[in-house]
Amino acid sequence: MKRSTLALFISCAMFSTASFATPVQLASVKNLSTDTEVNGFQSSLFYSDTGTVNGFDLPILGYTEMDQVNGFQLGAAAGSHVRNGVNGAAIGLFNWHGGEDNGLNISLANQVGVMNGASVGIYSAADELNGLNIGAATAVGNLNGTGDINGMNVAGLGNYNKGRMYGLNVAGLGNYTEGTMRGMNVAGIGNYIGGDMKGFNVSPFSWVEKDITGANVTLANHSRNVEGLNVGGIANWSEGDIKGMNVAVVNVSENMTGLNVAPFNKSKETVGANISAFNWSENTTGFNMAAFNRTNDMTGFNLGAFNVANNVTGMNLGAVNFNGGNVDGLNMGAVNVTSENVTGSNIGAINVTSGSSSSDFGAFNYADTTNFQFGLINATKHLEGLQIGVINVAMNATVPVLPLVNFHRSF
Repeated sequence: MKRSTLALFISCAMFSTASFATPVQLASVKNLSTDTEVNGFQSSLFYSDTGTVNGFDLPILGYTEMDQVNGFQLGAAAGSHVRNGVNGAAIGLFNWHGGEDNGLNISLANQVGVMNGASVGIYSAADELNGLNIGAATAVGNLNGTGDINGMNVAGLGNYNKGRMYGLNVAGLGNYTEGTMRGMNVAGIGNYIGGDMKGFNVSPFSWVEKDITGANVTLANHSRNVEGLNVGGIANWSEGDIKGMNVAVVNVSENMTGLNVAPFNKSKETVGANISAFNWSENTTGFNMAAFNRTNDMTGFNLGAFNVANNVTGMNLGAVNFNGGNVDGLNMGAVNVTSENVTGSNIGAINVTSGSSSSDFGAFNYADTTNFQFGLINATKHLEGLQIGVINVAMNATVPVLPLVNFHRSF
């Protein structure tokens, strides 16, 4: 029995020596025990360097280095450098951790590797974040890492993200994300996104290098293609296409499918509605409403004090309608001027058509060729029908000038 007990004691002693573990380690510049692993309690004054601490680590007035912490580290006016990360919680003046952290970090400054959990500090940085990052300023990413965020990034001043952001980005001044953004981006002054934005972007100023899918709400913003809602208090500048709704003082885009609302709209192809004080588009299919509408080809409805178009298929309603090409439909305005042909009707105080018109109703009507004119003064080079007015001029008629009625028909 005595031999068995002695053998067990010797075996335990040998195992303890081989594992280099101690329940308690104290240090002040130099460790009082040479063990590289602590299972229990470790404390240092000014400085220490050890291996792994499983339990409670208490550095006091200084700086401690170790391989890993599994448990709780509390720095009393002290910071720490943990080479392989912390599993648990670390609270101190500063946290400088490599590897991977799982848990909670609180300090004046945090610089960690992969953070799974929450990191809180005046400055809080991680190579990669899965969880919550809170600081006056935060940074995620390094020269070699991806810098991706999955979770929530909150900064009083600004957030810098080298990679992608999935979740919520909130900053008092600005957010800078080099990669794509999926979620919500909120900043007091500005948001910069180097990739795509899918979700909700809110800031006074926003610059998105690529596409936006969702909602963009700013004073002024830039993007490529937008699918959803683009709201700029001052201006929306989209180098690509808009599908959805564009609202700003000034909207500039390539092609617009949906609704453009602004005092000034500039786009190439518009399919939908343009509503503003001034609309400038290449081709419009749908509805143009403004004090001034300028478009190349219009298919639909032009409503404005002044409408300028090349070809119109549909309706022109304005104080002044000027068409450089053809009108297929209705021209209604105080003054209607068409450079080529009108297939339909001209209704206005003054109607002038350089080509042919089907019918003209106005105080003064002129067309090179017409079928019907009704007004005070009617004039045409080629009449193929009827004129009713005070004075009727038809250069190809038997009697070129007649009061009340003039008629000519080529059979």
